[in-house]
Amino acid sequence: MDEALKQRMAAHLGAFCSDISGVRNAVIASVDGFALVSASNGQGKGERLAAMTSAMLALAAAVGRELELGELEVLMLEAGRGKVLMLSLPASPHPLLLMAACDQGCVIGKVLWRAKECGRGILAELGGT
Repeated sequence: MDEALKQRMAAHLGAFCSDISGVRNAVIASVDGFALVSASNGQGKGERLAAMTSAMLALAAAVGRELELGELEVLMLEAGRGKVLMLSLPASPHPLLLMAACDQGCVIGKVLWRAKECGRGILAELGGT
């Protein structure tokens, strides 16, 4: 992935972080947990967030298979002090993940809606459109 493409992807991710109150950091990662692009609001843990991706994905995929739910699209986690959103991006030739770590007070529906918009922008960058 060239630097110009990474910068364009970073612009989309940065806009996502700044548009939604409470998003601490976000990362675009490969499904094996490597961060490609990250953005943060002062709490830069994008690399750690990306590294946890493959374990979360494996667990969610197993649940989906067992319950015959189909392919994983979104995974949300809520804890006492925050929330995590993982959104699958069907990039070609390899899918990507957008992950966001949020404060407890953020509205996860808004995060999901804006993450999907961000994902569409990133997929358009990858497709050259």
